[in-house]
Amino acid sequence: MFDVSRRRLLRASAALGLAGVASSNATAEEGHDGGMGDMGPSYNEHSSPELEKYSHELTVPEERTPDGKRRGADYHNIPVQETQHSFHPDLPDTTIWGFDGQFPGPILSARKGQRLAIEFDNSEMPDDHLFNVDEQIKGTTTENYVNYDGPVPEVRTVTHFHGLKIPPGDDGQAEMWTSPDGVEGPRFDGPVQEVPNRQDRLTTMYHDHARGISRLNNYAGLVGPYRIKSKQEEHLGLPDGEYDVPLVLADRSFTNDGELYYPGMFMANVAGDTPTVNGAAYPYMEVEPRKYRFHVINVSNGRAYDLGLVEGEPEDDGHHDDDDGHHGDVPTLHQISAGHGFLEDVVPIGPHGDMESLVIAPFERAELVVDFSDYAGQTFTVTNDAEFPYGGGHGDSGHEEDGGTGGMNMDHPEIHQIMQFRVADEAEGTDTSVDPTELSLPNRNGPDPSAATETRQVTMHMGMDDNMNMIHTLNEERWGDPVEFKPQLGSTEIWELKNDDDHTHPIHLHLVEFEVIEREHHAEGHDPEGPLPNERGGIDTVRVNPGETVRIAVKFDGYTGRYPYHCHILEHEEHEMMRPFEVVSGNGADDRPGNGHDNRGRGRDRSLGYGPDR
Repeated sequence: MFDVSRRRLLRASAALGLAGVASSNATAEEGHDGGMGDMGPSYNEHSSPELEKYSHELTVPEERTPDGKRRGADYHNIPVQETQHSFHPDLPDTTIWGFDGQFPGPILSARKGQRLAIEFDNSEMPDDHLFNVDEQIKGTTTENYVNYDGPVPEVRTVTHFHGLKIPPGDDGQAEMWTSPDGVEGPRFDGPVQEVPNRQDRLTTMYHDHARGISRLNNYAGLVGPYRIKSKQEEHLGLPDGEYDVPLVLADRSFTNDGELYYPGMFMANVAGDTPTVNGAAYPYMEVEPRKYRFHVINVSNGRAYDLGLVEGEPEDDGHHDDDDGHHGDVPTLHQISAGHGFLEDVVPIGPHGDMESLVIAPFERAELVVDFSDYAGQTFTVTNDAEFPYGGGHGDSGHEEDGGTGGMNMDHPEIHQIMQFRVADEAEGTDTSVDPTELSLPNRNGPDPSAATETRQVTMHMGMDDNMNMIHTLNEERWGDPVEFKPQLGSTEIWELKNDDDHTHPIHLHLVEFEVIEREHHAEGHDPEGPLPNERGGIDTVRVNPGETVRIAVKFDGYTGRYPYHCHILEHEEHEMMRPFEVVSGNGADDRPGNGHDNRGRGRDRSLGYGPDR
């Protein structure tokens, strides 16, 4: 791989013309050409059927009931299935892959310290993938693996618990896959994943992570919400029950016969042209004039959202501003968490808030309290002001010196509207939840940057591979290169994440949560700035914008072993923006329970994961 500029890529694309790869799969339309990865001129030849907006109601995933007990833990046996799903009344039913045969999957939930044992059974899955599997992408053939000479089936899955502190063998890492006919990947470590849940309360997700096809498996539907609850949050007076709602965002494209459309060859940036929320395209939600708690989870492969509320239904371009630039009289979004624990303070988001809008990149989360009490009978539309690919700005997809598009004058599919809230005339019963402006969030004990024993640099690079596909890397290394970072168990480190690319990269570290220390723009005359208001808390995925270095403080505690860190744009992660780090024991740490490790899989002593319910 060699690093090249965006303009050089464009010149190469013009010189090469079309690569001309046709898909053999019905859901990746025949004759779809597109050389140069995401630089293919025919990227935008496909568009989904036009759908009526806000004609059907939002569905809400239910919390899954355990199937029994295993070694004292609640046990879930979850089938991974190919099935039919209705995204919209105007579309025929769509073939998807789903946990429990649904998209998104059911909510998996536990109390803090309550162990779960989870088995994902893909034995009923077909032998052929929904989409074309491009063998140019590493992880799809036997020679891509070290010390493994078995087959690599086209259909294989492994489920990762995003953001959880968990032994490596239970983490659901890229080479731990299994196939429907029982072929096991080189790091497979058993069918049951044991989840300790010994960490702060959490809103996150579980999703497929199989090497070489994670982008395809997630797009097919293998993702669902995950929550860790605590007694502490129950005492805050937050909306609960039917007023505590997940909103799972995912962009998708469809063929005329209702099937999912995904390009038939590898592209480094893939975006759907249709928004879905909880598996429904352009839904509406009936709400009462009272307070709601929303868990916003972005599971799109590569699309970031810049979310706001407007009154009524805006024009097709999504803009419905008043003369003063505000979106009218709309409820404020009060953000209380970015996933782990709670923020330092409640962050009001909206025309008169600390932040104008909510930016949420792939696999980031945001917990919001929204009070509709003063808006009986009104309708509000959730809009999106982020272009694709996202380049770090409000309504801006790249560097200003390149005309706001990073030098890429490409007509990627844009999404301007997401869903609607329709406020009823009256509330049912009394709302006893606390006014979000009066919420007092619990204090947090995050990593102490002054205790850091190591500072590491991670630089994001973009270039071309030998097949003229765009490739993104970290420190110009690939997944199969030797482990570069080996933090000591229990240590705190500073990681400097530097982006000289034209994309915003959401960087995710497995095992740990971390805190943003500062953001530094590379342009002269810019001093380092503190974290954004809604970054002042625990996170596991951070947006690193073009021309920026983000410094994070990370404490590596819980388990030893090998874990990945990667960009969470799935097409970037797949090729090859994913690297391993290994937490090692030392200074007496070998004697701590739960820390024996085997780099194939899980820590063998599981006692650290068996904590009380607190």
